[in-house]
Amino acid sequence: MDLHTEQRYDADPAAVFAMLVDETFIARKTAAAKALRHKATVTRTDDRATIELTRVMPPDVPDYVRRFVGETIDVKQVDVWGPAAPDGSRQGTIKLDMVGAPVTCSGTMTLATADGRTVVRIAAAIKASVPLVGRKIESAVHQGLSEAAKIEEQVGRAWLAGER
Repeated sequence: MDLHTEQRYDADPAAVFAMLVDETFIARKTAAAKALRHKATVTRTDDRATIELTRVMPPDVPDYVRRFVGETIDVKQVDVWGPAAPDGSRQGTIKLDMVGAPVTCSGTMTLATADGRTVVRIAAAIKASVPLVGRKIESAVHQGLSEAAKIEEQVGRAWLAGER
């Protein structure tokens, strides 16, 4: 199942990128998404960045998904951002794995200016390798990831407005 999200920020690409790789921001967005706990590591190499984020989430999913994930959902996410172009835009990749469950999500990310704002776009594919209920699981994961993107945008807008 395809996932497409878009976040819009009233800041330049450099400020948005600095926010996205800030461990305090990562902690704030993760808490806002109701993670029970998390661990984040940001590695910078020249003008590139890798964010490794592991979240333990409550199983706020339908029963048919819960039996595959258990009492909590452990999500490992790796975002890799490439260097900035002269206009500040960036390209990256995103990969999520639900630890212990046959569910993955992988795709691309872009950070660019559009209509005077900075827009972060994610285009990814969600795959649940479960016979018979795979599409239902993908739909539940899609809903959760879409909601998480909205929460991240809200936290990001507040962050960029000075609420740190």
